Amino acid sequence: MKQIFYFILFILIAFFIYFTMHYFIFRSITKFIDFSEKTKTFIKIFFIFSALTLPLGVLLSRIMRVYFLNHYAYVWLGIIAISFSIFLIERFIVMIFPNKARLFTIIAMLLVALISVYSFFNGTRSPVVKKITIPLKKLPAEMSGFSIVQLSDLHLEEYKSTSMIVKIVDKVNSLNPDLIVITGDLISGDACKDYHFCESLKKLKSFHGVISVTGNHEFYAGIRTFLKLAQDLNIKVLRNERISILNTLQIIGLEDDEGKRFVKKGPDLDSAIKGCDLKKPIILLYHRPGGFDKAVKKGVDLQISGHTHAGQIPPMDILVRLFYKYPYGLYENNGSYIYTSCGTGYWGPPMHLFSRPEIVQFILVSKE
Repeated sequence: MKQIFYFILFILIAFFIYFTMHYFIFRSITKFIDFSEKTKTFIKIFFIFSALTLPLGVLLSRIMRVYFLNHYAYVWLGIIAISFSIFLIERFIVMIFPNKARLFTIIAMLLVALISVYSFFNGTRSPVVKKITIPLKKLPAEMSGFSIVQLSDLHLEEYKSTSMIVKIVDKVNSLNPDLIVITGDLISGDACKDYHFCESLKKLKSFHGVISVTGNHEFYAGIRTFLKLAQDLNIKVLRNERISILNTLQIIGLEDDEGKRFVKKGPDLDSAIKGCDLKKPIILLYHRPGGFDKAVKKGVDLQISGHTHAGQIPPMDILVRLFYKYPYGLYENNGSYIYTSCGTGYWGPPMHLFSRPEIVQFILVSKE
């Protein structure tokens, strides 16, 4: 009952914020531009209709498995987020230059249009391959050049296109990786129900297979669904566990924090790292880019994470950088490294502004 109460409370707060943003943007557009009453009414109806597509789309997709509203709803959600950020800045500028209010409103509308179009174009492009060389002190010379390809935050669900997954799989396989790792949020729904995601993902190939950890969305979609999918795809899921590759490379996978709520099992680095040989390289897979400083003290040489999406679009990109110490990219701490991916896919709006969906290839080299 407690979980249901908190879920309902979260939904109510989320939609209150969502509809308040709509009202704020509507007022910002119509306050300083002299639209006719007919035009203003049309804009109001358009805003109400567009705002309702998200809850209606979610409802239809869950109850009737109808997805025609989802694409529009999530693009609109992205436009609203960008609009809120731009018009918030515009309001402050208008306070300084009140006699230029109409001009700044028009400029704000143009900026929203340009940023939205670019973010959509950038977010729906094929993921870029990012190659990163990681020097490891404990890596023996004979393993220098070992290749790990990271996929993260694909968020596969029924309404998404399988053609993009086919392209991703082909691109990954062309890199001839020694190991493929998936750092959580592979699914956001039952990705293999009447769709070809499974058929495509089964074609992922690497010399040492595919390893995954759970993300928060694996629990939202259903952990049993995810584990069954992983089993069907021959993906090894590490849940506070470790495996050894070539009796040298030690891979640790942590459970996502959301596991505490659903299965009473959250991340446990102490348990997972127990028994590791600290003289050999240790790689940590953890969906969230947290706990890195502790992991370094425990002997972890490289942490590979995702979850943040680099914020995708404003204002989330700003909030991500405020909330996380290692929000996006490569960071070094006392000879150890963490890389936080912006994701191979997207969640919600199919948009990226200052980042682009990526496939990351780590080349491990021996450090003299």
